[in-house]
Amino acid sequence: MTVTILILQFFLVLAAAPATVGIVRKIKARFQNRRGARITLPYWSLLSLLRKEMTITRHSSWVFRIVPFVVFGSALALAALIPSFAVGILAASMSNIFLVGAVAALGSAFLVFGGMDTGSTFGNMGSSREMTIASLIEPAVYVSLASLATLSGSWSLDGIALFFAASKWVEIILPASLTLVALVFVLLAENARYPVDNPATHLELTMVHEAMVLEYSGPYLAMLEYASWIKLTAMLMLVMNLVAPWGILTSPFALGATLIALVAFAIKLGVGAFVIAFIESTIVKMRFYRMQEYMSLALIVALGGLAISLVSIAV
Repeated sequence: MTVTILILQFFLVLAAAPATVGIVRKIKARFQNRRGARITLPYWSLLSLLRKEMTITRHSSWVFRIVPFVVFGSALALAALIPSFAVGILAASMSNIFLVGAVAALGSAFLVFGGMDTGSTFGNMGSSREMTIASLIEPAVYVSLASLATLSGSWSLDGIALFFAASKWVEIILPASLTLVALVFVLLAENARYPVDNPATHLELTMVHEAMVLEYSGPYLAMLEYASWIKLTAMLMLVMNLVAPWGILTSPFALGATLIALVAFAIKLGVGAFVIAFIESTIVKMRFYRMQEYMSLALIVALGGLAISLVSIAV
């Protein structure tokens, strides 16, 4: 049964990933008094890219060709390891925070290699900026996860999510509040969202993520875009399951509980997409040279959450 739930969670995240981006774009358009594209447009965009031919510069090496597969494989692993729908499944033992962080970092590192491999100006610029941002945000990532691990007594994301699902919300919201805020900072930075990056920019001088994939086209570009959407969906559902730990599927996996978890998954996904759209509609992109201020604030908030968690355990 746990294998079935794991497969269900895996394909649920894969199916919902384009819808997440579609919902964010639709809500942002509404905030801007525009009608906006249909929520299903990202699905058609992927199909359109898969049908197009690839243009690969003769200056690229084998690294350029394997990057989409490594990045996409990393995203698939995150979809299986991060408890976005259920806890206590087969992959629970492999959801250690350091392993999940390494898997995410692997995809980011190879994306940087792909941006640098062609030798293009914008690819190298985006890769340099990505590594700078990654080095600044990593401390906040692991301090936030360490705070949750300290509070829950488990170093796996599955154990952390299970602790939040089994605890009374009133008892855990105070020690976990700052940590959850820090995770929102991390979510935006790790997925190239405002105020760190503009995912819809066409101005080369402000690109970070888009600059690294500028030389890709056709199926390779489809894999990279889909991978970024999967990563966003998995991380968003993790944060939502911690902020609102209701409805996540736990053992025993009964049919009724599974249906409730599916409804909760859809509601949390919609609410999370709304929050991202609201944030991106109310703030502007920061200048790159102010990124250290954003990352430092994220780290300070994460350290505050860790301190509160330690105090709550001691008391």
